[in-house]
Amino acid sequence: MLPLDVVVTNIGYLLTFIALAVKEIYWLRIILTLAQILQFTHAYLTWSWYGNDPSKMVWTFLFVIINVVQIIILYLNRREIPIPEEIKDLYENIFHTKSKREFLKFWDEGKVCQIENDTIIKTGDKQSDLMLILNGTADVVRGKDKVATLERGQFIAEISYITGNGVSADVSANGELLFYTWSRERLEKLRKNNPKTMSKLDRILTLDMANKLVRK
Repeated sequence: MLPLDVVVTNIGYLLTFIALAVKEIYWLRIILTLAQILQFTHAYLTWSWYGNDPSKMVWTFLFVIINVVQIIILYLNRREIPIPEEIKDLYENIFHTKSKREFLKFWDEGKVCQIENDTIIKTGDKQSDLMLILNGTADVVRGKDKVATLERGQFIAEISYITGNGVSADVSANGELLFYTWSRERLEKLRKNNPKTMSKLDRILTLDMANKLVRK
């Protein structure tokens, strides 16, 4: 029968081999941590107070601690995050290409604004912030003609926001209007820190812009 320390160390090496074949980083770290715990156990079983170097135990213990911390972080990031009911439809209809965590982080960067029977942006103005209607409607007026009515879930003057050019029509609140706004400065900071998430927003805005052009 094989000695216990030999069995332990070989199982540890086997788990390390399995970990290297796993693509999912969460499970890779779990399996690798189990392997390191067995390696630590082997070092403990074969270590004595006299003549042996405890370096293997110390370093393996540190590796285990680091991996456990990373596993906890990965687990917290994998947890399902509920979307608040009041904005759930916006996520499902507009922002569904983002993960729930990405969406909520993006949403927290904005703020709610409210106006009533007032002009939001005038012809020729450049849209500096990204705005999304929450409640109410806004009329898009070119000259004397109303060319469109914007409602919940539609962006306001996003073409100007994207291109940096002046808007081609007035946009005015039709009664009380509640909308959400993100400043360009905040969005640029998000873009710098998380370009992948912001590229998803670019696709969302492009799709919204294309749908408006088709309706025209």
